Amino acid sequence: MKQDIRKLFKNSEAEPVEAPGKQLPDNHRQEFYDQLKASRPRRESKLNSNYLIKIAAIITLFGALTITLFTTLDNTTNQVVEESSMETQIETIEKEYLASIDVEWKHFINVANDENLVKRYRTKLDDLDNDYKEISKQFKTDTNNILVIESLVENLQTRLQLLKDIQEHIKVLNQKTEQYETINI
Repeated sequence: MKQDIRKLFKNSEAEPVEAPGKQLPDNHRQEFYDQLKASRPRRESKLNSNYLIKIAAIITLFGALTITLFTTLDNTTNQVVEESSMETQIETIEKEYLASIDVEWKHFINVANDENLVKRYRTKLDDLDNDYKEISKQFKTDTNNILVIESLVENLQTRLQLLKDIQEHIKVLNQKTEQYETINI
């Protein structure tokens, strides 16, 4: 039974050699793959599920703290800027009104000869000034209260109206002075 191997390979290239008496089933290939998968040893994961849960919890906490921190810092910065700008605006308005009141008051005192009239306006200005100081204290404790801000503005407007009344009296006094001067001449 000696045969030349080269002849056997030449014959196998021409037509496939089938094993005598054995037929392979149609699903032989799929069964082979299934058995191969089943025989493969399963790799166990080196990562423990508890370890993964801990990592996820740390990442979640870090994210939540970061968001909370940025939100808090942003709100604090905005409140400080808003409060300081509002306070600054009110202080500048207050200074302008008070400077105008002071100038007009000095002018009124120089022109007015009636002590009762000066006392009456002085009393009104002092009352408004005391009210304004009380409202200012409230404003410093609660800068976001609209009612307090409106009260501040209303007080300053009342003072302004008082100044207008003082100016009217100055005009009346000037007219009387001019009338007396024209009669005397």
